[in-house]
Formats: sequence, structure tokens, C-alpha cells
Amino acid sequence: MNKENFTVKDVAEYLNRSETTIYNMLNNNELPGIKLGGKWIVRKKDLDNFLNDKLTQQQS
Repeated sequence: MNKENFTVKDVAEYLNRSETTIYNMLNNNELPGIKLGGKWIVRKKDLDNFLNDKLTQQQS
């Protein structure tokens, strides 16, 4: 995907997870995102940083 900002659907596709899982993770502050106008927005750079941090933690 060549976008700067992702919707929940985009994140679900990017991570190969259901939209419900992504909503749950966002609502539980497990994924970085902001709610604008009632819809979640996730910046790609924040998501990539989150994934890199998780990978580093698992390798430690």
C-alpha cells in the first residue's frame, strides 16, 4: 500500500487480521491511532514503528 494514512480496513489488510481485531486493538490502545470524526486513522509510519518495536521485543 502506498498511503500515508490507513483506515481500519487498510490496517486489517496490511496486518492480515480482521477489522474487528483492529478495532479492539485501537480501542485498547494496543495500536497507535487517532479517532477523527468518529473514524480511526492510523499513520503508516506509526504502524511501521509499532511493528518494528514489537519485532525488537520478540527478538530480545
